[in-house]
Amino acid sequence: MARITRAAPHVSVEEVRERMSNDPRSLYRKRWFIIYNALVDPREAKDIAKHTGVSVATVHKMISSYNRLGVAAVETPGKGGRRNEYMTVEEERELLTPFFERAKKGELTTAAHIKQAFEKRVGHEVDETTIYRLLERHQWRKVVPRPFHPKADKEEQRLFLQNFATLVEEAIESRDPEDDRPILKMAQDEACFGRISTTRRSWAPKHIRPLSPKQVVREYTYVYAVVAPQEGKMVSLILPCADTSMMNIFLQHVSHTFSKYFLVIQVDQAGWHSAKDLIIPENIRLIPQPAYSPELNPVEHIWEELREKAFSNRVFVSLDAVIDTLCDQLRQLEDNSKLLHSMTYFPHFRMVS
Repeated sequence: MARITRAAPHVSVEEVRERMSNDPRSLYRKRWFIIYNALVDPREAKDIAKHTGVSVATVHKMISSYNRLGVAAVETPGKGGRRNEYMTVEEERELLTPFFERAKKGELTTAAHIKQAFEKRVGHEVDETTIYRLLERHQWRKVVPRPFHPKADKEEQRLFLQNFATLVEEAIESRDPEDDRPILKMAQDEACFGRISTTRRSWAPKHIRPLSPKQVVREYTYVYAVVAPQEGKMVSLILPCADTSMMNIFLQHVSHTFSKYFLVIQVDQAGWHSAKDLIIPENIRLIPQPAYSPELNPVEHIWEELREKAFSNRVFVSLDAVIDTLCDQLRQLEDNSKLLHSMTYFPHFRMVS
């Protein structure tokens, strides 16, 4: 007659069931599942093994330990760990140190480079999966570096952000003492859109490589936009070029649209933002941001949104088609103050709220 595998009643069936269902550790839940089967329905170890998805040897070992030791046999951590390691975690960290410095600088670092260094250290070839597991252990991930202009002055950028509240205050103090209109703190920028296609990643089912049309047609138009991040307000114009005359048109439009406000506007250092022929309306003051620092301007996020959502993986048959798309997308953004607020409320604007 076959031997019946039974579990000793160290704890009640109800408690075993509760631990089997609610223990946060999957290893312990699996062990309690084996105990539960041997407690409520004693039978051959091979039947319990088949029902619980483990080996017969695991059932024998688990029940034998539980019958001798009780709960302690179940709630003992498994051995786990890396049993065939080439290096200790500390040695791996040391290996990655020079690559960490390269990553901080945005220099190209590939798994192949790390694999070469790893193989040189251990003295033989290893599979690529060894390197990917190493990177995962140290919480590395593959990301696109955040770009910056090589001529940007980091210290100047830091001081601009630090002193932004003072710059805003000085701009407000320069208005007519009798001007008591509410203040809007804003940011302004312009961007070029045209018929040169851009390709971006897109979701696709397995075994399908999407096809995206691509063309290079050098026809452009320009979007001028100004946004009040805190309020989620935005105004824009589509104009044929970027120069002082177009900037004058845009500033007059902004001044008229927000005539009930006094506007303090952050701008970049494009030549038409400080040209001698620039006409700045009486309810506007401009604050220039540091040169080569587009990342400080909230409007850049609006351009990213437009390019990603409306201009990727498609071609335009004419410049009019580009303008139609811009009109539609800009109207949608102007009507969505919540999205504008989320995209553009940079920390230095929060400081002056």
